Amino acid sequence: MPDQASVRVAQPEEDGVGIVEILRGPESYLTVFVLRDLLNGLQTLDADPACGAIIVRSEGKHFCAGRDWDTARDPEDTAEAIYAVAPELLELRTPWIAELTGGSIGVGMGLALCADYRVAADTAYLWPKFVKIGIHHGFGLTATLPWLVGPQRATELLSLGARIGMEQALRWGLVDRVAPSEAIANAAHTLAAELAAQPREALAAIRDTMRSPLRARFAEAIVHERTTQTALHDSKDFQQATGGGYRYQTS
Repeated sequence: MPDQASVRVAQPEEDGVGIVEILRGPESYLTVFVLRDLLNGLQTLDADPACGAIIVRSEGKHFCAGRDWDTARDPEDTAEAIYAVAPELLELRTPWIAELTGGSIGVGMGLALCADYRVAADTAYLWPKFVKIGIHHGFGLTATLPWLVGPQRATELLSLGARIGMEQALRWGLVDRVAPSEAIANAAHTLAAELAAQPREALAAIRDTMRSPLRARFAEAIVHERTTQTALHDSKDFQQATGGGYRYQTS
C-alpha cells in the first residue's frame, strides 16, 4: 500500500473551481489506492458548497497510462477492488472535467470517459488498448464509449484498439475542447469557471437527468466486463502478453 497521498486537492477559489491532481507521474498508472484517493478528493470538493466545478489533472506526462502489469502485485490492488470503486465516479453532484495530457490508455481512457467533460491538449491521445493484450475492455468503457459515439463506432474502436488523436476525438465527440499543450490548464479552467457560474441546483438537476441512464448502464456494464475479463485470463493471448509482466507502451 502506498505510504503517501496519490492526489493533491486544491480548494475552490472565488470562481468556484476546485482541482484534484494525480501525483503519480510520469505515467500516472492507476491502482486501487490512486483511485480511492482520487474519489476521496472528488467527494471532498463535491461536499464543499463553494465548489461549482472540479478539474482532474495529472502532474505526469500522461493523464493515466492504464495499469502497470509489472507492478500490480499488491494483493489489495485487484481489478475487483478498482471496479468496486469506479461507479462512484458517476455519483457526484458537481460536474468534473478531465484535463487530458499525454495518453489516456486502457483503464486510463475509462477514467477519462467517466468525467462530465474532457478538455485535451492537442498532443494528447486516447487508446482503448485492452484487445491488444487479448482481454475484454473494462472500467465501464462498454457503457461510456457508446454513450458518446454510438454503438457501431464504439464497437469498431474497441475491436481495433486503435490510438485516437485529438482531431478525431473532437470530431467524434470524445473530447469537448482541444487546446495547445501550453494552454491546456487555462482552457480547462475556463470551462470549469463557466460551469461553476451557473445556478447550482438547476445545473445539478440537468446533470442528473442527462447522466442517470449512463450511471445505470455503467454499473451493469462493469460487472459484465469483469466477468468476461476473468473468463479470458486463461487465454493464450492474455497469458503471452502478461505472463512475464506487461507494461503499456505509451510512446
